[in-house]
Amino acid sequence: MGKMNALALDNQSIIENEWEIEQRALLLSQGYTAEEVDEIIEEMINEYQQECAIDNADIMESPYEN
Repeated sequence: MGKMNALALDNQSIIENEWEIEQRALLLSQGYTAEEVDEIIEEMINEYQQECAIDNADIMESPYEN
């Protein structure tokens, strides 16, 4: 199982890197500076992580708890 987890994490990293490269290229093509792009991408990643944390908290709260 450890090997499968490692492969899944590697695949996720590749997807995240591709997403960031695409976003960076798109923002730069729209005229944003490199510094602005860094800030925008950082904000996007933070928002995504917050949404994931909220989703995970919702999953952890079972509707069947008393």
